[in-house]
Amino acid sequence: MMSFPSDDQSIVKNGWFHTRWKRLLLAVTFLTRLPLPVRGEVTPDDLRASMAWYPLIGLALGGMGWGIFAGSRRLFPGELLSAVLTIVLLEMCTGALHLDGFMDTCDGLGSGAPRERALEIMKDSRVGAMGVFGAIALLLLKIAAMAALAPAQARLPLLLGMMGARAIPPLDVSWFRYARAQGTAGAFTHGKAPAMLPLALASVLVAAWLIGQWTALVLIVVALGLTLLVQLRIAKLLGGLTGDVYGMGIELTETFMLLLGCILAKWTFISFVMGSR
Repeated sequence: MMSFPSDDQSIVKNGWFHTRWKRLLLAVTFLTRLPLPVRGEVTPDDLRASMAWYPLIGLALGGMGWGIFAGSRRLFPGELLSAVLTIVLLEMCTGALHLDGFMDTCDGLGSGAPRERALEIMKDSRVGAMGVFGAIALLLLKIAAMAALAPAQARLPLLLGMMGARAIPPLDVSWFRYARAQGTAGAFTHGKAPAMLPLALASVLVAAWLIGQWTALVLIVVALGLTLLVQLRIAKLLGGLTGDVYGMGIELTETFMLLLGCILAKWTFISFVMGSR
């Protein structure tokens, strides 16, 4: 346990640091499989404020993924094995949490059932045919898109895709109502953290500019916009969003960024060929 000095100013400083450190640990333990200890009482304010750290954790995951992809391309022949290895290890690092939300959402929406029944299906721990199909389709898209990219081309969509995707939950809890009367993700909607969303978005935009300037900014805005359009439609069907839909948004944004990275690589290649003539 941390011990605080008796000096009032030191107590304030250490208390401020301890709160931010606790919120960082909350974000890490929620988004990854790292078993970090979180000491002290956790309030709804802490849960909501912890989401400001989500994009930075996504950036770390993206950096790890790009390192795996670039390194395995040197180690193994062909692109497909490296792409599969990268996607599988990234899903393992997150405990496939977001993929689970994607499957549950596919089951609920794919059932064609009324709102209340769809929410019940999404809450069911069993996975149906639409959930399995959705997960397979999503993973195939991710793997195919990554296999089509060289390591240098994959850097932007991996780093920025993983980071930008983690800005979706802060956007969701700020812009959409929670669809259930109560639930695990509902705790994130009850707290007060006015700086959470600006900090999360600012970190994504700054990183995008540093990674690829205007090109990166356009790609991440398009990817986030596409995801939010999908979620807007889901919110109309369900009367709001749930934690499963938050996870779906993360998976969709990562996939959109990889696909946009392939389009960018294609245009860059065409421009190079045309310019060399």
